[in-house]
Amino acid sequence: MAGITPLEGQDYIADLVYEQTLVAQALTLGLFTNTAGILTESSVWANINEPTGTGYAEITLTAATWTIASGGVATYPLQVWTATADWNLPVYGYYLRTGEGTPRLLHFEYKGAGPRTMSAGNKYSVDLSTDTESA
Repeated sequence: MAGITPLEGQDYIADLVYEQTLVAQALTLGLFTNTAGILTESSVWANINEPTGTGYAEITLTAATWTIASGGVATYPLQVWTATADWNLPVYGYYLRTGEGTPRLLHFEYKGAGPRTMSAGNKYSVDLSTDTESA
């Protein structure tokens, strides 16, 4: 995956892998409306602004659904949101966070195609396997 793994995510991964002081949490995939350049390596979960509108909700990823190939290549099925009414703000990209009580931002990516305005019937797809999104 391209994009940014912020310091909050780096710390979580280090605690999980090296210190083994954490129990792995379910991952949650979502979309954000923060304009380009607002989120940085110093961003934390509290900085994420999500869209509102029918058809949007975070997606909890199922651990058993991931496939890991030689070389650490992870694949996961395509995830799709379908707007059933207009969303409040354009979508600028996607994020991954932990699913614990106090979530931690693990990764985010601004999409190169720019923001996408979501109106009824529009679809927004994220393919974590190939790091692509589409209309």
